[in-house]
Amino acid sequence: MSRKKKSFTDLLEGSSYRWPKKGDRLLRSASDWDRAVEFSGDEIARHVHIWNGYLRAGAALIDACEEDPHDRHFLVYPILFNYRHGLELAMKWIILRYGRSAGVSAEEIAHHGLWKLWQLARKTIVSIGGEDDALPVVEQITKDFHELDQNALAFRYSQDRNGALIALPDTMIDLQNLREVMEAVGNFFDGADGQLDDLISAAGF
Repeated sequence: MSRKKKSFTDLLEGSSYRWPKKGDRLLRSASDWDRAVEFSGDEIARHVHIWNGYLRAGAALIDACEEDPHDRHFLVYPILFNYRHGLELAMKWIILRYGRSAGVSAEEIAHHGLWKLWQLARKTIVSIGGEDDALPVVEQITKDFHELDQNALAFRYSQDRNGALIALPDTMIDLQNLREVMEAVGNFFDGADGQLDDLISAAGF
C-alpha cells in the first residue's frame, strides 16, 4: 500500500521554521507607527535615507557578527557591498547637489566607478570648500574600495561575467576597524554636505 507523500508544509508542521504560506505578500500595509515604515516621497530625503541606510546597514551587520561570530563568513559580503554602495551614493550626492557650482556635470555620474566619482566629488569639495586634512584619507579609502571592486560586482557575485572566480584578498579582515573607518567616512560626507550647503547658500547660488 503506497503512502501519500508528505509536502514540505506537512513536514514542517509544528516547527518554528518559517515556510511560505497562502496569503503571503511582500508589502503588507500596516498602521502601527512604532513598527511600520513608509518610503519618502521627497527626492532629496530619499537619496539621503538610502545613502545613510546602506552605511548603517553595514554597521548593523557587523554588530550581528559580534553576536554570532560564525555569521561573519556569510555577512562579510553584504557588509562590504553596503559600505561600497553607501560610499558611491555619498559621492553622487555631493556631485548632484553641488557639482554644478564647481563645473561638474551630473551627466558624468551614470556609472558605478568609485575612483571616477571620487575625482568629481573631490573637485567639487575643493572648488567650493577648499582643502581639508581628511581629503587624502578618504581618497585612499575610496581607492582601496575601487581596487577591491571596480564594477560593483565583487560582493554581489562569486564569479565575473566570464564565469571566473572574482579575486578578493586572502588575508583576514578586522571588521571593527572596517566599521570605525566607514563611520568616519560617513561623517566626512555629512560634514562636507553641511559645509557646501552653507557656503553656496551664503554665496547666493
